[in-house]
Amino acid sequence: MKKILLSGLMLLLMAGAGVGGWFVAQQQAMLDKPVPTVLTREGVLKQIQQLNRLESTAFYIDTIVQTQKAGRWYFLWQDAQRGLFIAQGKVLAGIDLNKLTAQNVQVLDDKVILTLPPVEILSVDLAKLEVYDLQTGNLGLHPIDNSVFAEVQQRAKQQVLTSACQADILNHAQTQAQQQLETLFALMQTPVSVYPSSVPVCKSNVSIP
Repeated sequence: MKKILLSGLMLLLMAGAGVGGWFVAQQQAMLDKPVPTVLTREGVLKQIQQLNRLESTAFYIDTIVQTQKAGRWYFLWQDAQRGLFIAQGKVLAGIDLNKLTAQNVQVLDDKVILTLPPVEILSVDLAKLEVYDLQTGNLGLHPIDNSVFAEVQQRAKQQVLTSACQADILNHAQTQAQQQLETLFALMQTPVSVYPSSVPVCKSNVSIP
């Protein structure tokens, strides 16, 4: 009788262990099963804005800046200055994604429809500014006016921006921005249609900080 009871107890324990194992396996399968992501306008907008800026195009160029300052008669015109500078500049163009609003994002049947704000010049910087030649007066005895360097930097940035505009930087930036966003959504396995805005006029005569 003891052997029969012992055998029955063992069978009950094995059955309980089997049920427990099946229950744990089912729970683990539910945890491992991917939770479907629900696309919302607000969620898509937040994810895109986290990128801050989409710097889609960088334009690099070397430019030459010439300066000339007339001398004053009471210095016998010896304070006149002539300078020749070589500047290396960089222009970044792209989209400020913080300008996206809810009106730019639509979600239809799990597909994102994105209307981009206009591309723009994001920054104009000088990587290097070298003095090729700088002279004062005929005798070169008068000290250099340091304010000339601030003027040279501003003129160099203006020339770099002008060259970038002539190279059609905004059109190129828009094409690149659209492709980059399409690639980003493809990596997220999310269908998307990206519609760019019309390309604005590239103004090279604006004030540059």
